[in-house]
Amino acid sequence: MTAPAGGLAAWIAAQRWFSAKSHRIVGTRVEDRLRVGGGVVHLVRVELDDGSASTFVVPLRETSPPADAFDDPAFARALLDLIPSGGRVQGEHGAIVGRPASGFPADLPAGVTAHRLGGEQSNTSVTFGEALIVKYFRRLVPGVNPELEISRHLSERVAFPYTPRLAGALDYVGADGQTAAFAVAHRLVAGGRDGWRWLLEALERGEDTRTALERLGARTAALHLAFARDVADPAFDPETITTADVTRWTSAVQAQLDAARSALGGRLPDGVPPGVDGRGLAGLVGAVKLRHHGDFHLGQTLAVDDGAEFYIIDFEGEPLRSLEERRRKHTPLRDVAGMLRSLGYAAATAGAPAGWEAAARAAFLAGYRATAGRAPFLPDGGAVFARALAVLEVEKAAYEIVYEANNRPDWVAIPARGLVTATAALRSDRAAGGS
Repeated sequence: MTAPAGGLAAWIAAQRWFSAKSHRIVGTRVEDRLRVGGGVVHLVRVELDDGSASTFVVPLRETSPPADAFDDPAFARALLDLIPSGGRVQGEHGAIVGRPASGFPADLPAGVTAHRLGGEQSNTSVTFGEALIVKYFRRLVPGVNPELEISRHLSERVAFPYTPRLAGALDYVGADGQTAAFAVAHRLVAGGRDGWRWLLEALERGEDTRTALERLGARTAALHLAFARDVADPAFDPETITTADVTRWTSAVQAQLDAARSALGGRLPDGVPPGVDGRGLAGLVGAVKLRHHGDFHLGQTLAVDDGAEFYIIDFEGEPLRSLEERRRKHTPLRDVAGMLRSLGYAAATAGAPAGWEAAARAAFLAGYRATAGRAPFLPDGGAVFARALAVLEVEKAAYEIVYEANNRPDWVAIPARGLVTATAALRSDRAAGGS
């Protein structure tokens, strides 16, 4: 098997899943090749002009110019067949290994149609009829992948009903024995639609979405209650939030704000102070920290029957963060802040009428708080809750600025406005003497 021809760097740079579009590729090196079906999986080390490097999964059909093998249904089916059998494909150095799970359908037809989904940013997904969806991780990172770890926990340990069942996974095992998640498979949710598209279309039709968003808030709280169960596993059991946690989290918000300023050319939007108030998260001390979704927004949900029900998907975490960061416990209010930011994105994208975003936020929070009740992960007092949420929205909006600068520069204005709004809420709270 030979390396693809010389335009590989340019081809990778043009792909939607390549997440460093603000940087220039200065070098590529093929680290392994694995023949599967009618294609070859290349593991390509990509070096950038800022000195960083990552390994990307680049499956190619043996054509010139390069063509993505995920567009070939036979290639996709050959990978899928490794999962239920625990199969193995040996490459020049490492191997792709199947890992079955209880949710894999025993009656999957041999001729089921494979269809690659469009529109994704950092990964690639392929559906198989109405039975399965397989997500392939384009960036290969050794270690425990939170998508697979959390899916297994929710499906097989706590039986959380509002997430698709885990059907299995594919790992890449290197010559040194290190393992990295290659793909994860789930059962398809019948009638499930991308929550982002559902909401935009509902707004276009002028529908009242408050009841559905209240239900989404309730399902989010149910997820956090599932994570709050003690299961005698240190990776998942809740822990008390300490002053040291709050200090570390505040420093992380500051670092994210500094990164946003850099992504914006060295200047934050007018009205955004350069520093984070250390008191913002202080009221969380004594509550508990949990595993949580980590990258929660409307696109990580499935709406069923126009919002009559919701399922929560994609537990990979924020792709710009390390696996270690994504697996750390935190206040689950980070997920709440993420969804509030997503509602802001929807309002801006759809040109929602005046007052819609405020009503949508209120509905989501009402559903969340009603279901969460007096859960141990919630701080005492509404003002403390609101203040912590505002700080976490600052963090999320700052993260979004960096993400959009790398992937969709034309969208940067949306999180920039969210950053202004979140910092304004903090200033208002301080002016009011909130406690």
